[in-house]
Amino acid sequence: MGPLMLDVSGYELDAEDREIIQHPTVGGIIFFARNYHDRKQLRALTKSIRDVAKRPLLITVDQEGGRVQRFRDEFTLLPPPKAFANSQDGLSLAHEGGWLMAAELLSMDIDLSFAPVLDLGFDCKAIGDRAFSDDPQQVIQYASQFIKGMKKAGMAATGKHFPGHGGVIADSHLETPVDPRDNIKLHDMTVFKALVDQGLLDAMMPAHVIFEHFNEKPASGSEYWLKEVLRKDMQFNGVIFSDDLNMKGADVLGSYSERALAAQQAGCDMVMLCNNREGAVQALDGLPQTQVPQLSALCKKATGEYRDLINTRLWRETEQRITRLTQEWRDKNA
Repeated sequence: MGPLMLDVSGYELDAEDREIIQHPTVGGIIFFARNYHDRKQLRALTKSIRDVAKRPLLITVDQEGGRVQRFRDEFTLLPPPKAFANSQDGLSLAHEGGWLMAAELLSMDIDLSFAPVLDLGFDCKAIGDRAFSDDPQQVIQYASQFIKGMKKAGMAATGKHFPGHGGVIADSHLETPVDPRDNIKLHDMTVFKALVDQGLLDAMMPAHVIFEHFNEKPASGSEYWLKEVLRKDMQFNGVIFSDDLNMKGADVLGSYSERALAAQQAGCDMVMLCNNREGAVQALDGLPQTQVPQLSALCKKATGEYRDLINTRLWRETEQRITRLTQEWRDKNA
């Protein structure tokens, strides 16, 4: 698989989508809400992508729950991660939530949801209730259960946003946040390290945040954070994805082709550029036509169809409990 992940235009592939998917540098597709109308349409879209590609390709989405859930109608509505840590039976519900999210996506021939969020605290505009907790040990506990649920379904887990996005207020979608703290390795990063040490993380996504005490570049484009800290010090051997390089947080890395190459050279195995077709084409032209064999480990294994899943007792009982938690959270925060 090639090193670039990008998006497609809508419910169906257009001519430009088809041409780009066939490019050997493209190794993955990420879906957004605009790509989803209903399950039948989504299943047809994933099939057409795989038919056009005629090679292995990662199909992904952000389906965390709460405000970051791209597919809603005809899918179980998931609570935000914070809801699990605020529930009396939160650890078992986190496990069930991870399984349910992953099982529903896998049954639609989608390989990955980029989850879970491992950031600390709720003050950051980009994170909020996407975080499980502001306490590192709680995040480790709840994220571990969520990941184990994902893995029970057969989906790999991606920790984000390394080494921790929660210490800034600014939203990296809109600007490049700067974190001045000197204790991030002893605080935020302990979550990532614990889950790496437990062997639970298959992939990592770094933050578009500059940690100025350590390095002048955002972690997503920093050899220090990705090669020195993550690979060498933490002994992480999984896949490193860049976050979307169309985000304003990546502007400091240069043009779209420059930021894609910078992220790759910093240590990202796959770079992502979405919601900007012109920028994606520039990245496509700027990246070397390399292959990333380790991406194949993240591809889904054979699973049943959605109609088979929802006829199981496990799905019905889990769906009821997660739906109840989601409704309770909504009522509490209305």
